Amino acid sequence: MKTKIGYFASLEQYKPMDALTQSVRAESVGFDSIWVDDHFHPWYHTGAQSAQAWAWMGATLQATKRVFISTCITCPIIRYNPAVVAQTFATLRQMYPGRVGVAVGAGEAMNEVPVTGQWPSVPERQDMTVEAVQVMQKLWESKEPVTFKGKYYTLDKAFLYTKPIDKVPIYFSGMGQKGARLAGKYGDHLMTVAADPATLKNVTIPQFEAGAREAGKDPSKMERAMLIWYSVDPDYEKAIEGLRFWAGCLVPAMFKYKVYDSKEVELHANIVGHDMIKNNYMVATNAEDLIKEIKRFKNAGITHFCLGNSSPNVNAGIDIFKDVIPAVKE
Repeated sequence: MKTKIGYFASLEQYKPMDALTQSVRAESVGFDSIWVDDHFHPWYHTGAQSAQAWAWMGATLQATKRVFISTCITCPIIRYNPAVVAQTFATLRQMYPGRVGVAVGAGEAMNEVPVTGQWPSVPERQDMTVEAVQVMQKLWESKEPVTFKGKYYTLDKAFLYTKPIDKVPIYFSGMGQKGARLAGKYGDHLMTVAADPATLKNVTIPQFEAGAREAGKDPSKMERAMLIWYSVDPDYEKAIEGLRFWAGCLVPAMFKYKVYDSKEVELHANIVGHDMIKNNYMVATNAEDLIKEIKRFKNAGITHFCLGNSSPNVNAGIDIFKDVIPAVKE
């Protein structure tokens, strides 16, 4: 499968117009896709943002010409009703056929708790995500009004009059073994996050493929997408520190417990050491460093890269891909 290189335009780290400008620049450099976080609270507090992803996508689709654009990741189960998610992405895909996708997952407390007060267990949220995807697909595909009574969601003669011109691809979030298997079974493609390449190759991707085959799909035709942040600067230590904004993602407690205050996340992020950052993200001083890192994950089976730019000089972090993209697509 052809390798695709995507740019993650963070609405948590950058103002929405700045993220749009970055996306236009990334398209001109040769990125294949643009990905955007669909969050309510950010993964840091100081200097953070929290723009709405769907509104931003419409503007960015109009401002660009060819790149595929998707969320990474939409949680369609608590603060959003899956029928409204279906309506939104049907509209975008009708306006921009071939260029719009949605990544779905079981969510994070920081985005759901502040506006709903709800935070079910992981197994329940996974079940809710599967049912939400089924609701979305019914509404996209049905030629008649849909009546549906599930465990979590109900449709009563619901009909989407504005249909997508072509299929809206679903990137299903899968990190653990169960999540990866669900991604293969219920998604069109896998979306995972950076992990040890051996784990990706020997656990995550095989589970994803097994789930796909269980559902009668051909896994060789399904993408293995991965979100990972990177920072590039001639000063290696400065490049590492550029990733501080995302260091909270490296603290297991942020996922294990009901943490939804960005100030609290930042406190944990600020004590994460440089070794942990450089071992989990891409830290580079030049194009060769980035090429080496991307090829490491490519060899593990990743086919679509979702690269979050946390470089001290953001534009330099985009422009360097003029040299990186041709090398990793060889």
